[in-house]
Amino acid sequence: MGRHFLLGLSIAFLAVLGYAQCSKFGSVDLDPTPFKSDIAFAFYKRAHELFVSNSSRISSGDELAIGDLCRSHLDKIYTGIKDYQEWALEWPDSWGRMPMGLFWGHSISMGAFEECIAASRKISETDTIRGKYCLTQVPIKHFFSQVKPRNDVVQARISYKQKDPENFELGICIPKTCTAADVNIVFKYVIETYTQETVVKPMASDEFCKADDPIELRGIDIFAIIFICCIVLIMIVSSIYDAVQQKKGHQGRPLFTAFSVYSNAPKIFNVKTTKNPNVIHCLAGMRCISMMWVVFGHGYMTFYDLPHLDRNKFYTWIETPYSMLVQNATLCVDTFFFMSGLLMLWGAFREMEKTKGKLNLPLMYFHRYIRLTPVVAVVILYIMSLYKYSGRGPMWMKIGTQDQRCSDTWWATLLYVQNYVFPYKICVSQSWYLAVDTQLYVISPLFLIPLWKWGKKALGPIIVFGLLCMGCTFATFMKEGFTLFRVQDDHVDLRQRLTYYPTHTRVPTWLIGVIFGYFFFKYNRGRIIPMKTSLVILGWTLAFGTMLACVWGPYWRILPGTPDAPILEGALYEPLSRASWACAIGWIVWACYNGHGGIINDFLSWSFFQGFARLSYCMYVIHRIVQLVNGARIQHDTKFGDYEMILRFWHDFGIALTLSIFATLAFEAPILGIEKAIFGKGASPPPKKPVEPLTSVQADPAITIVEGKDVKS
Repeated sequence: MGRHFLLGLSIAFLAVLGYAQCSKFGSVDLDPTPFKSDIAFAFYKRAHELFVSNSSRISSGDELAIGDLCRSHLDKIYTGIKDYQEWALEWPDSWGRMPMGLFWGHSISMGAFEECIAASRKISETDTIRGKYCLTQVPIKHFFSQVKPRNDVVQARISYKQKDPENFELGICIPKTCTAADVNIVFKYVIETYTQETVVKPMASDEFCKADDPIELRGIDIFAIIFICCIVLIMIVSSIYDAVQQKKGHQGRPLFTAFSVYSNAPKIFNVKTTKNPNVIHCLAGMRCISMMWVVFGHGYMTFYDLPHLDRNKFYTWIETPYSMLVQNATLCVDTFFFMSGLLMLWGAFREMEKTKGKLNLPLMYFHRYIRLTPVVAVVILYIMSLYKYSGRGPMWMKIGTQDQRCSDTWWATLLYVQNYVFPYKICVSQSWYLAVDTQLYVISPLFLIPLWKWGKKALGPIIVFGLLCMGCTFATFMKEGFTLFRVQDDHVDLRQRLTYYPTHTRVPTWLIGVIFGYFFFKYNRGRIIPMKTSLVILGWTLAFGTMLACVWGPYWRILPGTPDAPILEGALYEPLSRASWACAIGWIVWACYNGHGGIINDFLSWSFFQGFARLSYCMYVIHRIVQLVNGARIQHDTKFGDYEMILRFWHDFGIALTLSIFATLAFEAPILGIEKAIFGKGASPPPKKPVEPLTSVQADPAITIVEGKDVKS
């Protein structure tokens, strides 16, 4: 019944778009029987007329341009359809149907991809008809030009971005022997017959056509498979060796046990809590919540690109208070930058205490690079090799193109310069953060050494430098005319390149963490600072008020009937909101550490967060590719809604978490073990009374955080 209903819609649509013109090209069957009344049957019927009837409307040049096998197979399918042979009916059966939900933004009908590419018919010993799927662009501009828009509905605040589609993406099924050029010759006449549209551009392209071709592994694919298999084998052997040694009561050699799951897994999931006052337990909870917010925000980026039946609901959803959690989700990145500056200074100052103010910069940079890069390199290897085999289908043709972004930009990601070198084509899209944080780490001695030598006297120039960086963001907004909300900006890519990815735009938040870390290290380390209850309440009120203002403060500007935000407002909000957010995070850290956090500190210090915090770096590197693969594999219509997004979030989060556990055990933890075996605890001797690290995870000096990862250097 559903198919009959859709076919009825197809007939109605085609009638509205110009069935009266059919007389120009000969009669068309309007048989109510399934398949014979839709555009798929018309395609094969026209192909038959082209090759057999020599229709006067089709030039001999076009006929000769189509390959012999393609012509033969199209005609055989048409004959089979007329005779109701099941093998032949699979071809029109797997076509998409049009229209369906056009006025709610549904401008794609994918059809049945798997049915199409599985369709086959053996004609002879040497001739077999096989299916090929193509996602075509059918012009519908003429249809929408005749539609009289309604004026009884209040338009959404960003409805000016809602435009009538010029093309309808229609999935079609053709013989594998036909090329996209062959399709265009036949399909052009069919579409012009029904829609009165003048077809100017090709509707099919080889890039968006896919057959069930055998997999041909490339050299890099074989290398990736062998590499992963070797890692798994090493993990198994190392685990067995470690288990045997522990059963005997012996301590295995560090290099041999570096890949041992038997030893590394308990370290990840160890949730032992210490009462040492030098440990800030709340950082684990803040890290985990921020990481989940990152995954949630990125999920909506992919969610919007899915084939929604009600895509236009986005323009009313954007006006809801809930949507501000997505629109301002980028604030969670500033939490990480704050913690990065804080922990970087804390760790560096601990090292400088032992070395009398000296930093071994080459070794410091080497340690950081060797800790960060293996997981990133493996993800890049996967994208450039096995990623293309992770899915297929219409949406894979549209958004499963991450490997193309990496083809010539992968090296910039491994050097952590992608935010400047390839801002429009970053290989691992979220790795811009790794680049910024690494660049800040490289320049950190410019702030660490003066603070160590001159103390508070160095704060003045540092604060001025941070204010100048905020001024750069302000000036860029004013010069380029960027708006308050990204969703309203017509130059989002340029905005990202100039104000989101550059390191100098992230310096202020990071420096706030550095300055906070300085006072924390000098005046609060190992102490509990008392405070009056009234001041504590005031502090929490200001902190929460600031955070609420940063997230929901601009909400009223996007509601219908409110005036547009002046450019000045957006230029002020962008840098000030990030700095204010970092200050609020600083209060939470200080209050929790000094016993003024109450139930908030109890929650953020929950031991459950410790294990997840250890996985957060791998989660950050992996989660986006999981979202892209899951989204690109979809072969059916979806629905736009918050509940649907929450379901998809947990789906993506669960897979990303599982892969993060494997990546941590296979790459991150072994690197830590190998580094410890080679370098030991570092060149400098340990202090007589070692100070516990700032987090509950044991770490060497000079700790910095990279989206929740403690990077020891």
